[in-house]
Amino acid sequence: MDAMKPTFVTIFPVSQNVHLIKDVGQVANTMAASGNYTAKLVCYQNSKEYHHLNTEAKHLTIEFLKPSGRFLFMEKAILSYLKENARDIAILHLFHFTKETIYYGLHYLKYHPKGKLYIKMDVYNEMLEEGIRFSKKPLFNWFHQQKAKQLFKKITIVSAENPISLKLLKEKYPQLQNKAILVPNGINDEFLKNHFPSPKPFTQKENIILSVGRIGAKDKNYEMLLNSFVKLAPTHWKLFLVGPIANEFEKKVSVAIQHHPQLKDQIVLTGAIDDRVTLYEYYNRSKIFCLSSPFESFGIAFVEAMYFGNYIIGTHGMSSFDYISNNMELGSKVPINNEKELTEQFKKLIDDSQTLEETYLKAPKQVAEKFYWSAIIKNLQAALSK
Repeated sequence: MDAMKPTFVTIFPVSQNVHLIKDVGQVANTMAASGNYTAKLVCYQNSKEYHHLNTEAKHLTIEFLKPSGRFLFMEKAILSYLKENARDIAILHLFHFTKETIYYGLHYLKYHPKGKLYIKMDVYNEMLEEGIRFSKKPLFNWFHQQKAKQLFKKITIVSAENPISLKLLKEKYPQLQNKAILVPNGINDEFLKNHFPSPKPFTQKENIILSVGRIGAKDKNYEMLLNSFVKLAPTHWKLFLVGPIANEFEKKVSVAIQHHPQLKDQIVLTGAIDDRVTLYEYYNRSKIFCLSSPFESFGIAFVEAMYFGNYIIGTHGMSSFDYISNNMELGSKVPINNEKELTEQFKKLIDDSQTLEETYLKAPKQVAEKFYWSAIIKNLQAALSK
């Protein structure tokens, strides 16, 4: 590491290769890309290889911890790492407001009282509305709440992903009023501009409804998306589902095609696509991007889709959808588990090419204004340097 530059360290013990392209890796990666910091991700080795270090996280280094068991609910390896390295960490970055975060944060500041601590909440709005509970046992919860108050006095910056969660955070925890800022999730604009400096013109895009994720995972409700497409059975449109296929979802697709043989070539399961450029090419081809999961704290795939001019569709349970879609200007949302409403949305859009064309022109501007990591990190750096 460059001894002249301050070090920015993200600790996220469960990091896998896939986390490098999410906020877990991208916050630190972009801090380093700015030229002002060296950046490191500290975790256990949870993937065989971390090949995104060669692409979208090329400014980042990883240090692997050796598991050494737990002390109560805390990882001993993290406690040891912080004790040994705290003084070399200019800024410590932790995720989620959990009891573990409270104690890791206090542990770091014990050994480096002048160090800076940044917590990225990554939280559902509903969770903030209810108030964060650290334990089901009232006495333990009370104790952790007292520790949280100690930490609030010492935190440098805490961030939320959308304006509603930021407002709730300040209301629930008034002591964070001057420490809470907006840090949404973003896309690696450096990487995208390098590989896709100008996405396909609208006239070259295909009639594709796209979804990217863990296809068939229980918490993603892909059945709703599949059933809505099957009910609509549009003649000149295809449904592309990109990602690892879970939970016997392939069988459900086969059954749907048996009952509707005309859709045989219109529902495409690609399987997992690890190469990011290949993945982005699907966004580049499609016109509509849909996620039907009941809940998402953010939904970074929406932003990726919008970079390529896609109209986005989500559900009412998605905390940041209004913010991402610019209050429905660039997309729409349907009630959770409402196949009928989703079918109607698809029909409306398929019959109305003008909306899709207008969105194609506006969506990339929204992404450039709010969701480039390079711009998001400038705001974070400004807040951290005060």
